[in-house]
Amino acid sequence: MKITDIAELLLTNRGPRDAAQRTLSWLQEEQGARSAALWLADGDELTLQLGVGTDQESIDGALALWARQRAALAAGQPASEGRSILIATRPEGFHLYLDGVDTRRLDIASAVDCAAVAAKVLRRTATGFAGGEHVKADGLRREELIATLRLHEWNIARVARVKGVTRKTIYDWLEKFQIPRERVSKS
Repeated sequence: MKITDIAELLLTNRGPRDAAQRTLSWLQEEQGARSAALWLADGDELTLQLGVGTDQESIDGALALWARQRAALAAGQPASEGRSILIATRPEGFHLYLDGVDTRRLDIASAVDCAAVAAKVLRRTATGFAGGEHVKADGLRREELIATLRLHEWNIARVARVKGVTRKTIYDWLEKFQIPRERVSKS
């Protein structure tokens, strides 16, 4: 599955929770993680909202990492130990936990973008916005486009090829979704 499939997954007729689950599955596979989970932080509590490949070991790992590095997470810093990482995502309160991943090679920005898409779907479901109503496609497409751009280091031609559109279309989308162009230094 490719990152370009995320918006389609989120707009599926199977329901928003299934779409969020499938997005997490894609993220787990893409990052080579043993498990991927979305947690919701509410005060002193951390509650598992959705998980893929999640077992008792990964639950205990996420809770322990949360307990030890809550201050760093509150400051927007990822918390990692060994091959596990906990990252605060948008919307507020959601955290992405990946277990069994090479944290040095992890593309944190893309992982957070994908997790944010799944978290927004979960939040809408929990607050009653998604139920039988149509999920706001433009917001999801914007998030998916940003994730694709970051994955391909803002190379417009490459993103256009992956999405099967022209470069002009990508530029039009950047304007439509009010996404400022980022420049990535070549190393």
